[in-house]
Amino acid sequence: MASDTMEYKGHVVHVFCDQIRDGSYLASCEIWEDAAVVQEARSVGREHASAQAARDAAYAWAMRWIDANS
Repeated sequence: MASDTMEYKGHVVHVFCDQIRDGSYLASCEIWEDAAVVQEARSVGREHASAQAARDAAYAWAMRWIDANS
């Protein structure tokens, strides 16, 4: 499992990518604020062709969630 972290509008976004059997990737993420998880997404979007595509989709989802809930 690969992971990555970014900060966006005072939130910390942790993204996790897993390669599945057919070679595609699934992403999940956690959104943290004030040292606590405020939102968790176990699967973001559909299966992605690369780990980078999965990470990008998870970050885009997290930023939309933060924009809508801040």
